Amino acid sequence: MIGTTISHYRIVEEIGTGGMGVVYRAVDTELQRDVAIKVLQKDVVDDPGRLGRFKREAQAIAMLDHPNILAIHELGTHEGAPFIVTELLAGESLRVRIPSAGLSWQTVIEIGATVADGLAAAHTKGIVHRDLKPENIFITSDGRVKILDFGLAQIKEPVQEEAETATLTPAGTIPGTVMGTVGYMSPEQVRGQPSDGRSDIFALGCVLHEMLTGKIAFARESTADTQAAILKEEPPQLSSSAIALPAELERTVRRCLEKSPEARFQSASDLAFALRSITADQSVPMADGRKAQPVKRIHIGWITAIGVAVIVALTVAGVFDRSPPGPDEGQIRSIALLPLENLTGDPEQAYFVDGLHEELIATFAQISAFDKVIARTSVMSFRGSDTPIRVIGERLGVDVVLGGSVRQAGDTVRVTLQLIDARTESHLWADSFERDLTDILVLQSEVAGTVAGEVRLALTPDEERRFARTRSVDKEAYRLFLKGISLSPWATSEQNLETARSLFEAAVDRDPAFAEAYAHLSRTLLQLAHFYRQPSEVMPAAHAAALKAVELDADLSRAYAVLGHIKMWWQWDWTGAETAIRHALQLSPHDDWALGRHAEFLTLVGQPEEAVSVMRQALEQDPRNIKRHTGLAWIFCLTRRFDEGIEHLLTSQELFADNVMVQYWLMWCYLGAGQYAQATAVIEKIGDIQNVRDNPVVLASFAFAFSKTGRTADASEILNHLLDMAAKRYVPPSSVSCAYLSIGDTNRAIDYLERALDAHDTQLWSWLVTFPLDPLRSDPRFQEIIRRMNFPENRR
Repeated sequence: MIGTTISHYRIVEEIGTGGMGVVYRAVDTELQRDVAIKVLQKDVVDDPGRLGRFKREAQAIAMLDHPNILAIHELGTHEGAPFIVTELLAGESLRVRIPSAGLSWQTVIEIGATVADGLAAAHTKGIVHRDLKPENIFITSDGRVKILDFGLAQIKEPVQEEAETATLTPAGTIPGTVMGTVGYMSPEQVRGQPSDGRSDIFALGCVLHEMLTGKIAFARESTADTQAAILKEEPPQLSSSAIALPAELERTVRRCLEKSPEARFQSASDLAFALRSITADQSVPMADGRKAQPVKRIHIGWITAIGVAVIVALTVAGVFDRSPPGPDEGQIRSIALLPLENLTGDPEQAYFVDGLHEELIATFAQISAFDKVIARTSVMSFRGSDTPIRVIGERLGVDVVLGGSVRQAGDTVRVTLQLIDARTESHLWADSFERDLTDILVLQSEVAGTVAGEVRLALTPDEERRFARTRSVDKEAYRLFLKGISLSPWATSEQNLETARSLFEAAVDRDPAFAEAYAHLSRTLLQLAHFYRQPSEVMPAAHAAALKAVELDADLSRAYAVLGHIKMWWQWDWTGAETAIRHALQLSPHDDWALGRHAEFLTLVGQPEEAVSVMRQALEQDPRNIKRHTGLAWIFCLTRRFDEGIEHLLTSQELFADNVMVQYWLMWCYLGAGQYAQATAVIEKIGDIQNVRDNPVVLASFAFAFSKTGRTADASEILNHLLDMAAKRYVPPSSVSCAYLSIGDTNRAIDYLERALDAHDTQLWSWLVTFPLDPLRSDPRFQEIIRRMNFPENRR
């Protein structure tokens, strides 16, 4: 066919042959570009079923338009023979690139994460590759990564048992045969069972293993032996080889290669995130005990195009085992930023000043050399106060206090600050910072970096890099963002959350690169799912917003904190949750969002002492925050340390006299300790149940408390009220389960636990580990719920 023309493509030369046809290099005479054109063989043309499937799949893939998937330009017919026109690539397949000793682990991560990006885009469209292998991954001469033959493996011809490649027919045809290249097939493919995107994740795990070692993970002497190994044997330990690689990378690869699809990463985007969580770290622990060498990044076109900021860092060791240096008299290790004075001349701009105050505190919290950065809730108690600085320092337990004012004139913001030694009340430094509102994020970093320098605290290289970068933001988007912050503290009203949601959505519409707004949007949606909305209605959007925040800003602690929250409370992805939360604290050791989630995770995996320690640390950073006090009480309840919880809450009452939430958790601790008379007294102190009729979680808790204190009629009343609510709006099924348990109907209680499982109730995991459910733990249905949630072994 050399020299002939197919449609408007002039055939130049043959560049390859395959089981389906011949591939040529051709010139597109209309657009004057080189392309690849594949002409199908006659036996494909003569099979209407295969031909029809081929066309549908090619059309679907052509819709993907992703930089890491080979682009299909056209599907046509020439003299009765179908042809496909694709982009023409120059380079070589990954098969050629892999040396016998394997590639460097940094290169493996770069390639693997980029392939996962392409898979994620395809899976979103419902397209599964089913034959991913090094031959189908192409590295172009300029370093880009492309996935080839995406989805076309579904139409390959069935072959003999001992052939390297066998075929599974797609949905709607004969089931029970296998499809894919034997060494890279998932267990479900080997069995001839239906497969989904998690089969591609298994195959990518095989490719990652081979890139690291130079050897196919499950390769045996025959196809049958290889298939048996895939079904029954574990892959060789990467740490047993001569290579040095991060331990987290080995865990990631092994998770891809889990026999059960449920135990693997549940999405390719999650796998890409996990891989990139390793690559930017300069000192991750190695599987063989050595330290990683600095990363030398390869050039991959798409990663370069979107910015290497999407490659995130993860340090498993360091943050949690870090011991503060010995005391050095005069050394400054802790700081409180007092409420900023509003000099805008407009009381309506208070939200702007307060929001900027909170964002500045969050920026200071990123400086790991500070042992303590007081959170905003505690410092706000000193707004308008004439309390001496020395007293403020003593009450908050800090070395220095930072005070100041904000003046806004048009689009110009001026922040004036003064730093005072709280121990001596001496003035250490003062300065002003003025920026256009578009540079407000730069101003925040500039302030934090300058103050750290004035108190002689050294920034880490990563902190210096983060604070030195420049990034603008749309002015109106930033104002919308601060208004949203003012309306979305944790556990606020449904109306406030919906308004905040609209504000954050408007902010990212105006500024699609505004990572902080995406993180707050995600957290707001998560709160709605906790109390007011079906998780299926809001949690996919919450997850997408968190991932977008991570993609836009790989250094944003809050983005990882909320992502960890989602993975733990909604997806029940315990490994992914731990990775995200630990990374959040690596970026910002004092992150208010991440500390509570870290403590909860530690309780889940059976580390109660560590969980309590984390919450005590959080309380030290925010000693006048009622949510920190009740958060520690919550951890005491989860860890069954009820006496300590009672002691802590009785002390908290001295700061927060008659606070309902202090009383609420005191009631739980009394119930856990079996002190029912004291619990009854607390219930009476809280007041009439009518005051909490809008919160189903609190209602269900009261029902259980009433059942333990002999008020069974009140418990039944709450159950009926919850059922009435559920007929009109979303009520977490776990709350209804609690109410049924309170009247002794364990069968219906488990029924609603199963409904909570199906709904991915964001309250479910925490309810399952609390003491009221102890009588149900031996029930087979309860055990099945735990199994389906992939609970850690110590919780089963």
